[in-house]
Amino acid sequence: MENSLLYKVYDFFNNIINPNDIKFSSASSVFMAFEKICPVTGLDISMQAKNSKFLSSSGVKWYYENDRKIFDKILAPRLTESFKSKDIKFQFKKITHSIRNADSNPRNNTRRAIKKLLNEKDSLFNNMQLIDKYKLWQAGMKSSLDS
Repeated sequence: MENSLLYKVYDFFNNIINPNDIKFSSASSVFMAFEKICPVTGLDISMQAKNSKFLSSSGVKWYYENDRKIFDKILAPRLTESFKSKDIKFQFKKITHSIRNADSNPRNNTRRAIKKLLNEKDSLFNNMQLIDKYKLWQAGMKSSLDS
């Protein structure tokens, strides 16, 4: 996700600074269409199963064995100090767990906070109108936007 945003920003500045050089921008978008990207890390996951959404432990293992620079720069920092001394397969599992959590935790934490706010027993007013519509959407409460 971060890398795709970076590509969009780069393409935007590339078109403003060099308006005649639009070839790179279209070539990068064609290249990106064939690549399968993890939305959290922005890494290529085409070496994994076709139905994969996030980088799996097999993908982490692939980066560990084939592209150690990316592993050390992007994936290894996801480990806490206590996990760095554990078995390498255990580390792969913890890295993938961290990647999945990075996607789901903001959504789940927002949903939990909204439900807590709406379930307040001592509330005098309906608090739904006070909640930002983007936060409702992020929490997966789209039907609440209609009211």
